[in-house]
Amino acid sequence: MAKKSGRTAVRMKDVADVAGVSRMAASAVLMGTGNGRIRVSEETAEAIRKAASDLGYRPNIAAQQLAGKRSNVVALVVRDTRNFLTQKVSAELQREAEEHGLRLLSVGSYPKLDGFNRAMQDLDAGWVDGVIYLAYENEEQWSEVGRQFQSRQRVLTVLEDPCIPGMGHVSSDVTTGAAETIEHLISTGRKRICLITEQRDTIAINRRIDVYRQELAKHGLDFGDDKIVVDTKGWLVNDPTTFPKFDKICRHFLDDLQADAIICDTDFNAVAICRSLRRLNVTIGEQVAVVGWSDLQFSSLMDPPLTTVEHDLPGILKAAINAIQSDTPEVTTEILVPTRLRIRNTS
Repeated sequence: MAKKSGRTAVRMKDVADVAGVSRMAASAVLMGTGNGRIRVSEETAEAIRKAASDLGYRPNIAAQQLAGKRSNVVALVVRDTRNFLTQKVSAELQREAEEHGLRLLSVGSYPKLDGFNRAMQDLDAGWVDGVIYLAYENEEQWSEVGRQFQSRQRVLTVLEDPCIPGMGHVSSDVTTGAAETIEHLISTGRKRICLITEQRDTIAINRRIDVYRQELAKHGLDFGDDKIVVDTKGWLVNDPTTFPKFDKICRHFLDDLQADAIICDTDFNAVAICRSLRRLNVTIGEQVAVVGWSDLQFSSLMDPPLTTVEHDLPGILKAAINAIQSDTPEVTTEILVPTRLRIRNTS
């Protein structure tokens, strides 16, 4: 049967007429209305579904909401849709959403919260079933996001923990990857380990530093603040004007601290450090080990391939989708998914 032509939307009554049933019966099958009081045989239900498909019937979202049905749409709010990690998260979440019969709406919201606010309005209106906020390089937004999340259900942050009471999150357990990093470096004979980080004002980086210190202390090795360089915020690794700055940091590690391993807070900093070490004629992986963080797409394509800590994105996003779809969304969700070290050729 051909789909109904013209601009007039196919109505529930049209489906019912074609299937030869009452409108209430068609609604019970397609919308789940009637609270179980309207029963039809499986044969009749199949005829209703076929009529709806043939006519091109699409359920009215507002009517679905009145019937207590969900939209099957989940919003993902990110800093920047062009970011490497954001693209990886979006791809994994899209895959996970499809497995649950959901659609993904990706929204950019930086530096202002306009996109986030629209997503919250869509949640309140029932146009989306839940909102997942990617907590990554947008720390200045976390307090406002937390304020709005605390008064709503089916909302979560993912990847990092904003540490806001009552705010649900599914995040990476950075302690596992940090501990594996030190274990690996020690096992390969490294004893003078340093860190470069663009900031020290996030919970995640301070947790990592605490683990580095604890694990090194087990081997009688010191990891004081003198071993940590805090810089590079806002530096672009592909900007030639930053090359001398990274070279200066590497000279400090090599000449002043005699470093035999450099841990980087991000894969981007790891790229820049490796490039500087090559300019200084240092053999990466032999003379000095380099370890990144996040295992972004380019990490395995570097020369040499980068040792780095990997977020279990499939595990994080699977847990997030399950939490959004939970029958008890009012329960604050707090899930930690372990990180792990991916050992390649730079260490």
